[in-house]
Amino acid sequence: MDIRGEVCAYPQSYEDYSRVEILLNGGDIPGGRLVLYADGEALSKFLPGDTLCCSARVKRADERYGERYDSYLARGVYLTGNLKSEPERIPGQIGLRYFPLWLQRQIASQVERLFPADTAAFMKSLMLGDKQDLYQDQSLYLAMNRAGFLHIVAVSGMHIAFLVGLLQLLLGKTRASSLLCLGLVWLFVFITGVPASAVRAAVMQSFLLVAPMVNRENDSITSLSAALGLILLANPYAAGSVGLQLSFSAMAGILFLSEPFNAGLSGLFPEHWADRLRGPISTAASSLAVLAFSAPLMVLHFHSLSLLSPVTNVLGLWAVSLCFSGGYLSCLLGAVLQPLGIAAAWLVSWLARYLFFVARAVSSLFFAMLYLRSLPSYLWVLLVYLLALLFAFSRIRVWLRYFFPAMLSIGMLALLLLAARHHYDRPDGVITAVDVGQGQSLVVMQGEETLVIDCGSIYTLDNAGERTGSYLMASGRRQVDALLLTHLHADHCNGVTMLMDMLPVRQMILPADVEDEDGLLAEILDAAARHGTAVQYVSQDEERNFGAIHARIFAPAGQGDANERCMMMEYSIGSYDMLVTGDAPKAAEKELLARYPLRDLELLIVGHHGSRYSSSGELLGSIGADTAVISVGYNTFGHPTYETLERLAAYGYSIYRTDLNGTVEIFLGK
Repeated sequence: MDIRGEVCAYPQSYEDYSRVEILLNGGDIPGGRLVLYADGEALSKFLPGDTLCCSARVKRADERYGERYDSYLARGVYLTGNLKSEPERIPGQIGLRYFPLWLQRQIASQVERLFPADTAAFMKSLMLGDKQDLYQDQSLYLAMNRAGFLHIVAVSGMHIAFLVGLLQLLLGKTRASSLLCLGLVWLFVFITGVPASAVRAAVMQSFLLVAPMVNRENDSITSLSAALGLILLANPYAAGSVGLQLSFSAMAGILFLSEPFNAGLSGLFPEHWADRLRGPISTAASSLAVLAFSAPLMVLHFHSLSLLSPVTNVLGLWAVSLCFSGGYLSCLLGAVLQPLGIAAAWLVSWLARYLFFVARAVSSLFFAMLYLRSLPSYLWVLLVYLLALLFAFSRIRVWLRYFFPAMLSIGMLALLLLAARHHYDRPDGVITAVDVGQGQSLVVMQGEETLVIDCGSIYTLDNAGERTGSYLMASGRRQVDALLLTHLHADHCNGVTMLMDMLPVRQMILPADVEDEDGLLAEILDAAARHGTAVQYVSQDEERNFGAIHARIFAPAGQGDANERCMMMEYSIGSYDMLVTGDAPKAAEKELLARYPLRDLELLIVGHHGSRYSSSGELLGSIGADTAVISVGYNTFGHPTYETLERLAAYGYSIYRTDLNGTVEIFLGK
């Protein structure tokens, strides 16, 4: 379609594409918001207020990669488009409407000028809610997530409270300062992109500031309800926003449970100690109250639960407030005299580094994050709530109402983790094709040995390394003994760095003279060096033993692209044999059979995600396997092809697919 609209946000540029949001006012589809994508930097020249005209392939925004997607709808964006012609730019004026965006950009630039490289991305996230650069620091982002600390960079009531506290400290508490605070709070909301959590906090803060001016009392439950009503009146689809759900559930938890929790925790200490520990106790009580209301949503949306977030908050929230306030003061000082701003930013950066230390220390604990992927783990969450309700209405002492359910919950969790480890710590072995979408990540476990073959995916919102890492940790695994890569295409290895951040990887094995068409090798080798992972290259056929897992590794024989130079492997656990061919084409399969006649295998990991260019009849007939697993997800290639499925069926294979069956586990010896 032909589209014409006003650019209403600064473009965002990524490694190989750019995107911009426009308000449609002409062309074939006038009205509404559209997010436009383009290869490379084609959209980077546009500014808010400009008019953009082009031809684009347009679709509804409620689906992405074949799955339901609510994020765009929650922001009032109902269409997405892919650029199909050279975009025309008609320069416009930024004007007052886009002043908050311009101011956000100026503050972000000031932060980059003043703060050291290791803290600038975090400070932008904390002060402006701009997490794009923080996502690039994968290790820090993962540590904050596991430690339950990501909420500090999601603009919410905490940031509004910090802002108002800073303003009242500087301006005093008068009617005039309250009015100024009111204006600056809403300016802050628009600077940070008007997220639902910030709007909720701003509405509640507005009631709090205005109530004394009109001789009324503020009622938090009324203001919370009013905030929700206003947001949903503006956009009912905002109800689908995970951020909105977590923000309102967290606030409800604080309103209803923080005082009882505070009383209960205070009762654990003698009175004079409770007074001295009032700050940490209050923080812990609020964190537990938030967790009590938001935990079901985290389990529902993310299938994980940070167990130590109250500990992290007690250790770090005091520094977060100083970081936030110090960041803005540094920018103000820098605007007056840059060396003064740099000095202030240097001091604030030490607080930020302290927060990094806390996040990494807490996240390094194996039980920091509970990954839920089985019925017993979900039942544990349910039992925790049932125990809490049971003891909450009991007649025993207040502190015992918290002590008993806490101890019982911890005991049941320990049993759950031990049971999971025992379930997968099998002498006969377990072979798993993790559902990573359009890609491949295989796990072979036998006893305490853990191998991972490939770890990558495309056309998915999830990272293959995070999916594989969470699977391994839910299975009780604490390290990967060997990571073997068939080749370096993104759908086979772009999750490797994330996997290394989640779990120690002792060694990585990849083909020598590997083709690096997707430019991932340097990043992978850098991650291996950071984590102390030994890197080994295979230049000729060899056999290796990993505990009781015997591997025959076939060096690439073909010439040409990465698929043709794919490293194929045969794994044996006892009498059970599996063949992995990566993306090797039929010619490479034929070459392999000529070098090594393969017979009487049990399992084939179907090559190239079911492409018609792999899994030849010659291979299928020769190896004599009876089970085939296809690692595949949403894609535009037509995988798995009808031709390949028919060929597998003709040779009598039982077929399992990760796109239809989810994660496929094969327990040997059953």
